[in-house]
Amino acid sequence: MPYLKENTLVYSCAYSPDGRSLAAGLSVGRISIYDTSMWAMTYTFQGHRGCINSIAYSPTGHQLLSGSFDCTVRLWDCKSGFCIFVLKGHTDAVWTVAFSPSGKQVASAGDDKTVRLWDVQTGANLSILTGHTERIRSISYSPDGYAVVSVGYDRMIRFFDTQTRQPGEEWESQIDFTRSVAYSPRGLDIAIGSADGEVLLYNTTTGKLTRKWEAHRNAVVCVTFSPNSQWLATCSNDNTVRVWNAVTRSVLSVFTGHSISVRQVAFSPDGLQLASFGTDNKVVTMWDIGTGQADLVLHGHTEEVNAFAFSADSRWIATGSDDWTVQLWDARSGILDRVLIGHTSSITCLVFSLDSHRIL
Repeated sequence: MPYLKENTLVYSCAYSPDGRSLAAGLSVGRISIYDTSMWAMTYTFQGHRGCINSIAYSPTGHQLLSGSFDCTVRLWDCKSGFCIFVLKGHTDAVWTVAFSPSGKQVASAGDDKTVRLWDVQTGANLSILTGHTERIRSISYSPDGYAVVSVGYDRMIRFFDTQTRQPGEEWESQIDFTRSVAYSPRGLDIAIGSADGEVLLYNTTTGKLTRKWEAHRNAVVCVTFSPNSQWLATCSNDNTVRVWNAVTRSVLSVFTGHSISVRQVAFSPDGLQLASFGTDNKVVTMWDIGTGQADLVLHGHTEEVNAFAFSADSRWIATGSDDWTVQLWDARSGILDRVLIGHTSSITCLVFSLDSHRIL
């Protein structure tokens, strides 16, 4: 497995689409590329003068995009390791970057409160979206690539039309505070969870609020769509997990096994299971979507669970904890397969490779 010899921090990472390479963005402004078959470092991309906050592979895996504290975005050739373009224009730290689904365009955003679109072939700045009044921390292309959505500290959700290169809808917050946002896999809806327990669904074509309902008695901490976009799972500070019909707003299941606020919820890739954990829990609960019952409770960690992830084939679930371990479980039987050690502090994020063979 890869390791860093000097005292540096990994601030961002991404697998290539084929899972054969892993890019790690470091606090010292360097990007390290690893061959995942033997975990040997194959390339080092150098040029940034500040921490690498975000990196993204192109859909083909031939290019890599990086954004940094040095206010620049860089486009790299993955085969040669050369920097193709230095995309200049941001006046403050770049926090987030993304490739369009076609790979012909990229987007970036950050502390200067702008979203910028760039042409991959020429490096030209195509458009600048203004309107946010606070830093922008997250952007995402719609599944069809026709829109970019941005979320900032100003609690606004703004859209950019990538075809006309003009600002699109600006959704003023209809709630006091937004806790969570999710794009449906089909790209037709965006779900927002609020601090007062409401869930709001917006139509991404019209930008209009289509459905709004009281989902919980306390803040909705996380919202997520099922892979087929038909169901919406929510979890809350009211200690419950709920699964909703995304069209009718009717509740399909209410999971009440948690004794304290539920922190995260996620569907398995096959859509048959739901996993959740709470703020002080040392366990992850697996729920059966069909029966609404707790299928499995994964006991094993000695400290709070901070992260979990399903493998793409839905066979495995990985959990990370304050006990410094990653535990790998059989998602069907709940049997603990192995405990992965090596970290010397809490584990807060987990990602499986696309082939389900490796965990980052």
